[in-house]
Amino acid sequence: MNIEKYTRGGQSIVDTQRSMSRRSFLSASLCTAAGLFLPDGVLAMKKESKRLRFYHTHTGRNLEIKYSPGGYRSVRQALEDFLCDFRTGEKHPLDPRLFDSLYAIQNRCAQQASFEIISGYRSPKTNASLRKNSSGVARKSLHMQGRALDIRASELSTRTLRDLAMQLHDGGVGYYPASDFIHIDTGRKRSW
Repeated sequence: MNIEKYTRGGQSIVDTQRSMSRRSFLSASLCTAAGLFLPDGVLAMKKESKRLRFYHTHTGRNLEIKYSPGGYRSVRQALEDFLCDFRTGEKHPLDPRLFDSLYAIQNRCAQQASFEIISGYRSPKTNASLRKNSSGVARKSLHMQGRALDIRASELSTRTLRDLAMQLHDGGVGYYPASDFIHIDTGRKRSW
């Protein structure tokens, strides 16, 4: 490749043909790397929008959004408002991979399920208060980082939801049959 240098204001500038080639390589590399972090099955899906419906069990609020993997930015504010710490009103950025996983689960369902939210974001104060009353609340809960949800689905048994989450989600999956919900988080892949 013939590389020509130009000067502008005393600085050497490499011909844009080389820069574009480098940018293309970096862009392709980033896209490939990003695909490695998507939940299993998301890459195989068409990136069409699906309606994700939510019902918050503690507030009685409903939310319906159009979502597709990678589309978190357009619905971020609505989700952060809906999944705030309902005890304190505090909001926190949420990990988009949670919603990519819910999209993958919804994509696998024959019927349009509504995700029932038991717990979204928790402030450190709320988490500490819950820990005093329950041994099942982690001291360093990923709920405090916006990286965990406790859910169930209206059209699925908790066991089926757990099985789908374990197949399609690339993070932690906890199963709480006595309380009728599952926990998903974007920590390391594990189950309990």
